[in-house]
Amino acid sequence: MTENLDTISLYFKEIRKSTPLSHKEFLRLWKILKTGEKAGKKLEKVKNRIGAKRKKELQNLIFLGEDAKAQLVVGNLRLVIPTAKRYFRPGLDFIDLIEEGNIGLMHALKKFDEKKGFRFSTYASYWIDQSVRRSIEDQSKTIRIPPHAWEALRKWYREWESLSAQLGRNPTLTEMAHRLNLTARQVKGVMEAVEASRGIGSLDVSLDEDDDLALKDIISDQESRQPDQVFSVLKLHDEMEAALSKLPKREREVLALRFGMDGQESLTLDEVGKKFKVSRERIRQIQERGLSHLKQIAQRMGLS
Repeated sequence: MTENLDTISLYFKEIRKSTPLSHKEFLRLWKILKTGEKAGKKLEKVKNRIGAKRKKELQNLIFLGEDAKAQLVVGNLRLVIPTAKRYFRPGLDFIDLIEEGNIGLMHALKKFDEKKGFRFSTYASYWIDQSVRRSIEDQSKTIRIPPHAWEALRKWYREWESLSAQLGRNPTLTEMAHRLNLTARQVKGVMEAVEASRGIGSLDVSLDEDDDLALKDIISDQESRQPDQVFSVLKLHDEMEAALSKLPKREREVLALRFGMDGQESLTLDEVGKKFKVSRERIRQIQERGLSHLKQIAQRMGLS
């Protein structure tokens, strides 16, 4: 625990020393990075078939590219913290979430294409979230949390915030279940996900030399949380919801039923077929077409 707190402390100090990059500065560094990557591929391809002068030129471009990459990472570390905070819960290591977020940040730098019109902060936030969420869901497999429980957790986050604002207090589990039209089985699945969690120890340990920043200042104290607040483990991204919304109505409905979206339980091909009064094979065809369309839409949106 102490070792992790030291790592977190260093991480936050690095963020404090860094200056947020302007869009213009980001693009300048990103182009240097890409030039360095191309130089690296070129050097690998030609190897010993070039002169010493050209080889040195390529090595210099590679060095400049790596330096630009380091600046880009440090300049965007602030994007990782909000995601790590949002996904943190008992049983998870906060520094592990940060490290997973950093992996997502690096992946975003690798895949980013300015020609698609996205600002890097928007694009990177998606990949940071994907990396952290995938890590948590991989862990869930070891404790056998059912897929519909994760879907319920995602939906719970948004609706908990909305209902809290309306009521002026923390909603009860019953109110939340009614709000989301969840079945008793789904609520039980959510509760099992929470019960599978474990505490992480004291949050009062100082993270800096001046004793003015503690872990509890970064993430809210777990012991003071209401039970329903723990369901803010996962959040379904607006980007993916936007992709789903672009599907034809029938394809969207079939996928929702087949894969347990919108807080529903997953249905078999036969069960979905009965709902639409068509054959099992017809539902399979609609499902495959919908998945194909969804993949194309996600690619156009830069989500894959």
